[in-house]
Amino acid sequence: MAKEPTKARLTDKLLRSLKTPSKGYIWCTDTHTSGLMIRLYHTGRASWFLRYTNPRRKVQSAKLLGDYPAMTLADARAAATLFRADLLQGKVSGANKIETIKDLISDYHTRHSIPNTRKPEQTRALYDQHVIPYIGKLRLDDFRRGDAVGLLDRLSDKGLGAQVNRVHAALHGALSWAVNSGLIEINPMAGLKRRVKEKPRDRVLSDTELRAVWEATAARSAPSREFVQMLILSMQRRDECRAMQWDELDQDAGLWTIPSSRTKAGRAHIVPLPTFAWEILESIPRLGPYVFTIDGKRPYAGHSKIVGALSTESAVTGWTLHDLRRTGRTGLSRLGVPVLVSELILNHARNDLERTYDLHAFTDEKRDALEKWGEHVRRVVLNSEVGAKVVSIR
Repeated sequence: MAKEPTKARLTDKLLRSLKTPSKGYIWCTDTHTSGLMIRLYHTGRASWFLRYTNPRRKVQSAKLLGDYPAMTLADARAAATLFRADLLQGKVSGANKIETIKDLISDYHTRHSIPNTRKPEQTRALYDQHVIPYIGKLRLDDFRRGDAVGLLDRLSDKGLGAQVNRVHAALHGALSWAVNSGLIEINPMAGLKRRVKEKPRDRVLSDTELRAVWEATAARSAPSREFVQMLILSMQRRDECRAMQWDELDQDAGLWTIPSSRTKAGRAHIVPLPTFAWEILESIPRLGPYVFTIDGKRPYAGHSKIVGALSTESAVTGWTLHDLRRTGRTGLSRLGVPVLVSELILNHARNDLERTYDLHAFTDEKRDALEKWGEHVRRVVLNSEVGAKVVSIR
């Protein structure tokens, strides 16, 4: 959260003495040059902004001039003076090139979502389907909290359920980026609560259900068969598994290394795959860089329909691919695997203190745990009498 801006005649000495806030950012307004301000973020970044009134629209705006110290105080004052002169002479059209919500979304998608997020196209689809058709033409300067409430009400009335929360998060993210880019002063959606209270999923497949699903996958063709089986055995996320590449696998060491660019946590993840998983991998022909692929050029993309088909074939209903991950995690607890090891297998983060003082990788511990799980799954899916010789995970 930003604090109220302070005012002073800025000097190089004063700028060097500014203290970085513990969170959010602080403003400092220059009394020497009208509208010139510096914003200091908790990250240590400092940026120059110019607050001005657009004579055409009679509204206040803020323009990002550059970052300090790359842009010095003298340079910032000169840039502010030049911009105001151009504004008065009509050389600046609209002041900000980003004038509407649609403009903002387009710029945000190109400059932020694509280079910094894992699924930019999925978020863009939310904008295109649920935001732009309704409020895309609204001017960014005129957008108010009521506009956001009206949009969310409209989507709720359409019965979109939890999808309304996804739209809320996407639009809030774009507006926060607009604040940090100096396009608007405040985020109109700040503090606006989500509409739908989502109930955490708790679906765990029993041994009998797990066997039925496995048998249904065995009746399908590659690569959907091996893809679902690998989800069960590795416990990794759907897209991490779906985009698995051959060069990530080291069979001699028994390791699958998922690069940081492909993990939800944004950090590389080492998975000591169990023997059962390697047996499945050895049966897959190498058609290209991807393990699960049809044409050898791109990863398997039939995952959106696979659950429906397997539910019909196995008579096991009410589950998702992510529930297989929860089933495995629950199974580890039933098999006596320590919580820390189980969480590391799922690539869940440890607290800051643990990460600082305990640098052990737990590779062997994860290997033992996944081997136990692999053998448990093998017994479940290959024995007709489920429950007689295995540890129940229900």
